[in-house]
Amino acid sequence: MQFRVESFETVTSTNDLIKRAIEEGQPEGLAVRGLRQTAGYGRQGRAWESPIGGMYQSFLLRPEVPPAQLPTLSLLVGLAVRRAVAVLVPELENRVQVKWPNDIVVAEAGDLPREAAQATGEGSPCGNGSALLRGAASHGAVCDGAAPGGEFPAGDLRFRHPFHKLCGISTEMHARALCVGVGVNVARPADAASVPAGKNVPVYLDELGFCEGPVEDRINAVADALCDQLAIAYPLWCEQGFGPFQAEFDGCSALSGRFVRMEDLSGNVLAAGTVTRVAPDGRLVLRTPEGVEVFASSGEAHIR
Repeated sequence: MQFRVESFETVTSTNDLIKRAIEEGQPEGLAVRGLRQTAGYGRQGRAWESPIGGMYQSFLLRPEVPPAQLPTLSLLVGLAVRRAVAVLVPELENRVQVKWPNDIVVAEAGDLPREAAQATGEGSPCGNGSALLRGAASHGAVCDGAAPGGEFPAGDLRFRHPFHKLCGISTEMHARALCVGVGVNVARPADAASVPAGKNVPVYLDELGFCEGPVEDRINAVADALCDQLAIAYPLWCEQGFGPFQAEFDGCSALSGRFVRMEDLSGNVLAAGTVTRVAPDGRLVLRTPEGVEVFASSGEAHIR
């Protein structure tokens, strides 16, 4: 499979253009990119302005698969994003994780197994002091407790997040086709302080070593790498479902082993327990304190 790429300087949102293409009856395989979005939106309709610095790309897909398989598509796209980042910045491979159901995050080095943390190192190849451990104060969060060397005091409420958001994914059914939108933080915008971060603490690839060359070239490199990885994974997913990817997902899941509380948009608790794995149908599997397995198919995961 090879994607047909259309690139634009400014769009309302790349999703809008994909939906229009769906209505026009275009075949699957279209990828639309925008250097900036004036009316971008993500999962559950959350809207924001998207300045230059992010990779904004949407895909038109028409998978001929059982309806029960469709919820795993966002997990597959997450894996494709993770693979793309690992190709471009190999030293991040141990730290880039998928967060069910639709985010890509970068773990704090202090929140990884010791051998993985040692492998990542602390310095930023860009020389800007923004590696996650040293630059966490600028993002407003770090892992639980004190960072190595006592840089951050244990119990400081600013430093409670074990990871930072790198990418978000939205998947929408539209006129019997799928519009899949992907946004990756490539370079921190000059006016990043004015861009709302929502509930998540963002991190950008230029703060993690991917900082050489014009920002537009880096954005296109990320977009190209994602197209390459999705072109490999998507046909296999269409043929065999999520099974071939399940072990890979569990191996890089940001929630594995964590106690989470699943909540709906109103804050009502849907389920709570320690994450053990993802099921073949894409549901998150939790083990309650009583030892009972429960399956979560929706909701936001809040780490306790």
